[in-house]
This record gives sequence, C-alpha cells and structure tokens, in this order.
Amino acid sequence: MAVYEIPETSDRWIRLKLAQEYSSEEAEKKYTEICELYERFAEESPDIGGKDNPMSHNFYGALSTFAYYEGTGRCMTPEEITDMCFGMMMADKGDKRPLEKIDLNNPFIRGFIHMMFGMRARKLNKHKADGSWGNTWGMEINPGKHKKGISMHLVGCPIADFAKAHGYSELMPYFCETDRQVMEAFGGTLYREHMVADGYEDCDYWIRNKGE
Repeated sequence: MAVYEIPETSDRWIRLKLAQEYSSEEAEKKYTEICELYERFAEESPDIGGKDNPMSHNFYGALSTFAYYEGTGRCMTPEEITDMCFGMMMADKGDKRPLEKIDLNNPFIRGFIHMMFGMRARKLNKHKADGSWGNTWGMEINPGKHKKGISMHLVGCPIADFAKAHGYSELMPYFCETDRQVMEAFGGTLYREHMVADGYEDCDYWIRNKGE
C-alpha cells in the first residue's frame, strides 16, 4: 500500500516544535525518526481510501501525532498533549472564525450544510459497507432530529481502533476534546454526549452558534 504523506499541518507543527526543543542537528535526526514511525504506522493500518476518502486527513493526522508522541519518549504533560493535538490540526490556519458569520439556525443554511454532509455520508457509508475502505468512519446526518444547529454522528473510529491496538488509548480523550477546541476556534460550540473512545458505537456532533 502506498504510504499517505504526513498532512502539511502536522509536518509544520512537528518541525517547529522540534526546532524549539532540540539543536538543528538533533531536530533533523528526531524528525527522521518520527517520519519513519509514521510510515510504519501507516503501513500497518487498514487502507481507508487514501485521498479519495474525505476523512482520511483526520486519520493520518492522528498517526503523525502518535508518531511524535512515541518518537519523543511518551513523556509529554497533559498541556503538551493538548497543544500537540490542536496544533497539528490547526497549524497556520489563523483565527477566521467563519461560524460567527453564519446563522446555524437558519433553515436554508442548515439544509444546505446537511445536504453537503449527506453527500459525504453516502460516499463513506458505501465504502464502509462494502469493506473497500477498511474500518473508515460511517456517517449519519442529524439522527437526533435537532431543530437547531448542525448535527451528524460518525459511526466507528479508525483512530480509536489504531490507538487501542497500538497502546495509545490514553491520547484519545485529548483527540476528542480537540474537536471542541476546533469548533471554538471556528467561532461555534460543539455539544457532545458520547464518543467511540468511551465504548459507544458513534461520536455525536451537534454544532451550534457560540453562546447558544
């Protein structure tokens, strides 16, 4: 299987962090070690569709996080892990806060966004059902019938599967909390009741305008 490259945001964060923590020679050596770990993790993982899968960036970003965690000795504080998870996902994306400009309770906007996610859901669910994308996520659109905001559930989680199989489950709460931080950075609020990492079949996402 061709190895999916480390996402650019992860790569930039890793290089910047290593430059802060090590000499230039040590940083380059450590970077090589982390890349080799990442490649091994990617090779050991089920093929979830690569770039054809609109969710694959999340999975391979998580693998780069596991590689950094392992490559730096698993000795990070909770604050450092939080910074790592958020930083690799959001590096250099700025603070545009697009959700502050959108009324997520507007029926037209809600319908349009749910329609767009519905197109992604059909693609994911098809490949999940026939096994061609391994243990990729499935997706359900607003199964709770919320009347406000945007809602979807992700069914299953290849990140949680990998973490459990390779001994990184202690990182999963930080990944899941990063979802909330990302929504805050985008100017919205994420409400959540359950996650795959806690033993449920899916992770629920209910995204509302900030302050609601």
